[in-house]
Amino acid sequence: MPWKFTAAALALILTAAPATATPPPYTAFYEATAYGNTLKTRSSVNYEPGRVRMSLDARVVGFLRLLGRFEMSREAIVSIGPEGLRLLESLHSQVQPRRSREVHTRFDWETGRAEGVNNGEPFSLSVSEDTMDYLSVLLAIMQELQTGTAAQRQTVEVIERDRVRSYRLVREGTERIRTELGRLDTVKVTRRDDDRGIALSAWFARDLHYIPVRFDYEADGRVYVLNITELDWH
Repeated sequence: MPWKFTAAALALILTAAPATATPPPYTAFYEATAYGNTLKTRSSVNYEPGRVRMSLDARVVGFLRLLGRFEMSREAIVSIGPEGLRLLESLHSQVQPRRSREVHTRFDWETGRAEGVNNGEPFSLSVSEDTMDYLSVLLAIMQELQTGTAAQRQTVEVIERDRVRSYRLVREGTERIRTELGRLDTVKVTRRDDDRGIALSAWFARDLHYIPVRFDYEADGRVYVLNITELDWH
């Protein structure tokens, strides 16, 4: 797999990234296979002055594609400041053969409100100061693992469409796993919703700035595994 960089190139990346514990800019590729179909996913982190932009795009390849498009994308724009990471905007779109969904949310931390549009319907929510979305949770965990503060966070408030859900965060411990990039020492962190029986586990690789290299999604008694296949540093 194409995953090459020299020590000099890595040094340039590190000096170009903001002075935070967040990872250098990167794009990672993942794949999951189930029932003869493959889910191909790309996730990126890029920086702008005072903020970080994290995105994720996924699509299904296989016989389901004959029925139409199965695609999903997410994007989080997060500010980087003395108060830490703060979610500014969250975007989520999903396309399936018989329906589609698009949600765009902006956060006003002076008023503690989230204003957004869910499939054309406006909504407004009161949010706590540490409310995040799917991607910004991952970014926060990466930062906390770098700084050694991950064990302090036990719950997380996540905005999903036009509501906020509370999840339990569990640091499961360390594990050395085999990946397409080789054997990696990782920290496993799980986000759980005990009421709905849903869990999302991620393995964050210590030597890769704690970027996630594997995801397990558990729901309805089944587990779906998404593994990293390629990593490019920008």
